[in-house]
Amino acid sequence: MPKEIKKNTLNKNFAKQLIEWQKKDGRHHLPWQVNRTAYRVWLSEIMLQQTQVSTVLIRYQEFLKRFPDLRSLAMATVDDVLSEWSGMGYYTRARNLHKCARVVMSEHDGTFPSDPVALEKLPGIGRSTAAAIAVFAYGQRAAILDGNVKRVLARVWGVEADLSKSAETKKLWAHAETLLPKKPDDLVAYTQGLMDFGATFCTQYGPLCLSEKSPKCPFNKDCVAKALGKIEQIPLKVKKVKVIRLDMNWWIAIQQNKILLEKRPNQGIWAGMWSFPEKFNDVLTKKGQPMQKVSHVLTHRRLTIQPMMLDLNKQKVVIEPNQQWFVFEDALALGVPKPVRTILLNLIQVRDGV
Repeated sequence: MPKEIKKNTLNKNFAKQLIEWQKKDGRHHLPWQVNRTAYRVWLSEIMLQQTQVSTVLIRYQEFLKRFPDLRSLAMATVDDVLSEWSGMGYYTRARNLHKCARVVMSEHDGTFPSDPVALEKLPGIGRSTAAAIAVFAYGQRAAILDGNVKRVLARVWGVEADLSKSAETKKLWAHAETLLPKKPDDLVAYTQGLMDFGATFCTQYGPLCLSEKSPKCPFNKDCVAKALGKIEQIPLKVKKVKVIRLDMNWWIAIQQNKILLEKRPNQGIWAGMWSFPEKFNDVLTKKGQPMQKVSHVLTHRRLTIQPMMLDLNKQKVVIEPNQQWFVFEDALALGVPKPVRTILLNLIQVRDGV
C-alpha cells in the first residue's frame, strides 16, 4: 500500500474531464444552484451533510419560506429554528445555524466572509463547507473534501489507507488542492462536478461503473481501484461503531387539554429540545396507561420508547422548573424530536375524532 498518493497522467486532466462530465451528466436544476448567495449555499451545505437530497429538496424550500434571509434567521428564537428543522435529525446543525447567523450579523455586518479561512471560524462550518461557500458564492479558489469527494479521489488514485486517520486525510487534502482547475471560471463547474459525480455515479454502494448498462465513467482508463478490482473495497471500510439499544419511558401527562413537556439538558440525546418527561411523580405514575411503543433510530442508538398516558384532569400537579404545560398545537410549533411530534399528532387526531 503506497504511503503517498502517486501522481499519474490524470493529475493534469482530471479537472478537465470532470468538468466535461458535469456539463453533460451533472445536476443543473437543484434549487440551491439558483441565485447562489452565500446564505443559500451555506444553508444547502449544512442540510446536505446528514440528510438525503430527496428530503432536502423539500425542506430547503420550506426553510427559506420561514427564514428567507440571514437576518430573519438570526432574529428568530432557537426554538423557532429547531421547530422548522424537526424531522431532519442531527439537531446540532440547527443550533449551529442559528448561532452562526447571529455571529455573522453581529461580527460581519450581516455578510458572510469570502475567505475560506474566515468562514471556517464560524459556528458549524468545517473546512469543506467553507470551501463550498467560497467557491459557489464568491468564486474563490478552494478545494472541497466531503465524504463523496474522499471516495472519488480514493478510488481514482487507489488510496487504500484508513481515511479516518487525520494524517491520511491531510494527504488527501493536499492532493485535492493540486487538482483544482487553473481557470477561475472553471471552479464552480469543477466543484459541482465533484459533488455530483460522488453522489450519482461513484456512489458508496453500487457505483455505476459496476453495472453493465451504466454510462461510461470519465476516469475508466485511469481509475486505480477499478484496475485493482477494488472498487467496493476502497475507501477502506473502518469498523462500525456498535449500536447501543436503549429503552425509555415517556410520561404523556394531559390536563385540561394541555400536555406537559420538559426542556431536555443541553448535553445528550436531543439536547435542548422539548420532549415528554422520562420521570414523574411516583404516586401518579401508578395510574399510567401504556400506549403503543415507538421505535426510533439515531446514529449509534436504537431507541424503544414506551409512552405512558396520564390523565391528570382531577389531580393537583407540581411541575419542575424545566417543565411547562402547552396547548397541543403550540407544542407542535416547538422544537421537538420526530417521535414526540408523531405522538402529538396522534393525540390530536384522537382528540378530534379523526
